[in-house]
Amino acid sequence: MYLDEVGFSLKGVRRRTWSTRGVTPLVTLPANWEKLSTIGAITSDGRFFQQTKSGAIRSGDVIRFFQHLLRHVQGEIVVVLDNAGIHRAKATQAFVGLHERLSLVFLPPYAPELNPIELVWAYVKRNMLGNFCARSVSELQAKLVTAWQRVRYIDLPHQLMNANLCRYQ
Repeated sequence: MYLDEVGFSLKGVRRRTWSTRGVTPLVTLPANWEKLSTIGAITSDGRFFQQTKSGAIRSGDVIRFFQHLLRHVQGEIVVVLDNAGIHRAKATQAFVGLHERLSLVFLPPYAPELNPIELVWAYVKRNMLGNFCARSVSELQAKLVTAWQRVRYIDLPHQLMNANLCRYQ
């Protein structure tokens, strides 16, 4: 299982767009640093888990997400993740130590290309949030709910895992 966190701010993601010839397109973005953060994971069989909250993800949120995974995934869980401080925090390590079914494998530093969930985040930012300018956190939250449903509907994690397995064979 591959795990990572991502942030979505009200500042929006600018993408190419179109307009009438001779008229420069204008996409206004609010100057607001409020954000939502998502912690998510995809399994080798293509399941997608996520939790979204206001503000930054902290070690307590990682522990709550691990509890969520332990409830919903049967058998041994090997989580592949980056070297973020919240993953190496004492509280996180203590929680993992208490659960025999749960083990962590850390990716090398600065290697996001080794984590396929990064492609889920890129898809959502490019295809679901491109040129979307939320006026409030609740509006952004609603858009993300739709995005997570779409990720599951098009079975994106399964497609990514199949592509990654083929790439490494």
